[in-house]
Amino acid sequence: MTKMFTLLTAATLALGLSAPAVAHASDETDIMACTVSVQYTLSNVLRLSYDKDFEVSPSAPFSDDFSTVTRLRFFDAAMTHEGGVPVVSIRFDADVSVFNAVTFGASLRVKDESNGETTSGDSGFFTSVPGAAGGHRTSYTLTCKRAPNA
Repeated sequence: MTKMFTLLTAATLALGLSAPAVAHASDETDIMACTVSVQYTLSNVLRLSYDKDFEVSPSAPFSDDFSTVTRLRFFDAAMTHEGGVPVVSIRFDADVSVFNAVTFGASLRVKDESNGETTSGDSGFFTSVPGAAGGHRTSYTLTCKRAPNA
């Protein structure tokens, strides 16, 4: 009985220790090549445009601090798997004026890894606050596919 317990424990530990090594090895070749484009307009005038090509994998998230002296601005991306399908999640944060900031998150399931997938969205609001009065609109497009070298 003790011998059986020892064997089962050893087998369980061996499987537990080898699984992360296998997962890590696949992370290194499971790379998504992505493009994001974000436009922020105030009263139909482009005030901020952000375009970035990047690569992301489960073991290597992507981060871009494109802040200025007066504005905090960040873009972050990460990748996970849901049911074996790669999912790229993004987060965009940007001060656009003294009183306003653009913040949003999005996720993209990349079912067709060779041809890629695209998602897009937009949101807006209107304000009469002096200095920021007008219609504010933010739109984005995210496209991802398997990286050519992966």
